[in-house]
Amino acid sequence: MESPGPEYIHGTHPEEQKRLSRLNALLNASSLQAMPLRADDKILDVGSGLGQFSRLLARKTGSRGSVIAVEGDPRQLAEAHRQAVEDGEETLVDFRLGDAVNLPLEDHEWGSFDLAHARFILEHVTDPLAVVRSMVRAVRPGGRIILEDDDHEILRLTPEPPGVLDLWRAYYRTYEKQGKDPFIGRNLVTLLCEAGAEPRGNSCLNFGSAAGSPNFVAMIDNFIAIIDGARKEILSFDLAGERQIDEGLATFRAWRDRPDAAMWYTTSWAEGVRPSVDLTVAAAAAASPSGTRGPEAPTGGASMLEFLMNASADLSSSLKLNKVFHKIARSLRPVIDYHLFCVQLWNEETQLLEHSFSMKYGEEIPQKGGFPLGYGLCGSCAVSRRPIRVANVKEDPRYVRFRHPEVEIRSELAVPLLFKDQLIGVLDLESTEFDSFTEEQEQMVSALASHIAAALVNARLFERVQHDEQRMERDLAMARETQRGLLPTADRPRLTGLDIGAAYAPARELGGDFYDFLDYGSGRMAVAVGDVAGKSTPAALLAAMAIGLLRAHVVERVGEPAAMLADLNEHLRAFGQPNRFVAMAFAVYDEESRTLKIANAGLPRILLASANGTDEIPLVGLPLGMFHDIQYEEKTLKARKGDAVIFCSDGLLECENPDGEAFGVERLRGLLGELRSRTAQEIADELNRATVRFAGDCSRQHDDHTVVVLKFV
Repeated sequence: MESPGPEYIHGTHPEEQKRLSRLNALLNASSLQAMPLRADDKILDVGSGLGQFSRLLARKTGSRGSVIAVEGDPRQLAEAHRQAVEDGEETLVDFRLGDAVNLPLEDHEWGSFDLAHARFILEHVTDPLAVVRSMVRAVRPGGRIILEDDDHEILRLTPEPPGVLDLWRAYYRTYEKQGKDPFIGRNLVTLLCEAGAEPRGNSCLNFGSAAGSPNFVAMIDNFIAIIDGARKEILSFDLAGERQIDEGLATFRAWRDRPDAAMWYTTSWAEGVRPSVDLTVAAAAAASPSGTRGPEAPTGGASMLEFLMNASADLSSSLKLNKVFHKIARSLRPVIDYHLFCVQLWNEETQLLEHSFSMKYGEEIPQKGGFPLGYGLCGSCAVSRRPIRVANVKEDPRYVRFRHPEVEIRSELAVPLLFKDQLIGVLDLESTEFDSFTEEQEQMVSALASHIAAALVNARLFERVQHDEQRMERDLAMARETQRGLLPTADRPRLTGLDIGAAYAPARELGGDFYDFLDYGSGRMAVAVGDVAGKSTPAALLAAMAIGLLRAHVVERVGEPAAMLADLNEHLRAFGQPNRFVAMAFAVYDEESRTLKIANAGLPRILLASANGTDEIPLVGLPLGMFHDIQYEEKTLKARKGDAVIFCSDGLLECENPDGEAFGVERLRGLLGELRSRTAQEIADELNRATVRFAGDCSRQHDDHTVVVLKFV
């Protein structure tokens, strides 16, 4: 940070340090919440002041992380050290004396930080862009830059106390008198862009409060102290008189004690990342007073090669066409001073170069339509397949003025975009200055053109694939709804003494698990739970066929579970699908006899949860559709009140956590012991939720999950 000296409005005397400590206590938690951290983050805190937030960052990152805090005022730094020692944290943060433009970093530390943070610093310096550039240079490619600062015009008080906001305006005008920006908060994203970072977030942190809130008095006292602390500067710049200051502060204090007083204030918050293209040196050179690139800009040799490698890597990091356009513009902007940026893509069907992306003074603008080959400088460039650089467009008969009447174009650089000797389009840079583009810049853009063309080809292919995927997704959605329609709805058979619950979660859009409840007549109901070998569409089709066969078979005749499985096995074998088989349990409940007959064709772990614990029902059998003439075992259970029979597909039991550990039957047993008193549906839902919690990430679900619970009541 620039050494504050006499121009630092707030000062560093003990009373001001106490105020800053109180302010930190009010703001730190909200600031920290807005910037998620990893346990091993390496952080640079620029303009750390009393270091209280720096130490909070260090506590958050823990022993595997590190925080370097830079402060420009030795008095603030001394107090930061004193407070750290007093709190027993003298080694928690590496405090360093230095300013934010020339950061006190070792050579190996530049480009190594995961995060560079600055809060309430940019408003106090005369060149905030230089500070942000240094922060961008300090982080690694992909590292974050977070800026928090004020827009002093945002303060609102209600009911408005007479004269207080006038006094507030007098305070923040002292910034302007010193060549600083009291509204810097509204320009944070612009600063990130100009410094070579890629903006990722723009928000605000609200510090509003009202009478009766725990922090209200402290908030208002902070504003009062800010104004009173700047008294000397307000008077010296003749922005208010002594009497006006005293009366305004007295009014503010009286207003603070009103029961209906309320205030709103927000600080601006913006986040950016350093792109993989290392353009910080080039950006600094482009901003030099002479307007020319310095000796370290990517002009040739190793530096040119590095620029091209980094730029091509950045371009290939995205497959979204509009984002690629923005990356091209951003990659070139720090080293070429253009005013209009356009990309025309060749359309083989219409035989036109079509306006695909345009920017004017850094803002994207709509531009539609196209033009044939040979028309204008861009059309001529496409025909010749060579760059065209024109120092004065009015002297070139090929020049055609397009739809920017408010911009007087004077020079232009058009470069063909070729991929495997095929025309992809034209990159067009235009300037309001004569002879704005150099031969060196032409060579640089030409060298990058093949990478640009490849990125555009990939992005267009991706858009096509994405369009096809969206169509397929719509088809899958319809299939998914059809499949769900095959499963039984809430209108299930209701029998005395039986409570039914079911939960189903496919691993993909379509699943191979299924279940069904079938009316067997005369107070009987059949339950089927199945798991088709495989996943997605093939499994879903076989599951649908199995449900259809099952329902048709029940219409023709009702039989005991073992006989039903044997008949279904023969029907599925008749289809002759190799490596396609179905694991299924089939049970029939009789409300008069209060019995449940069960047969099993390969479904794992049918469980009985009772007051004595949870035990496996010993029923085994080969899955349906594997072999001819298979006979199945059958078991009859006497329904006892409170007992529950649980059918699970193997996807639930085999669900893994991030360490590769399976959910397993023992966890299932333990959970059923806790859940046995609940309803059947509650048991089914909680079992499904438990596996999701166990996996920690739904994306780890590799197989369908199905649970059916029959509880005797």
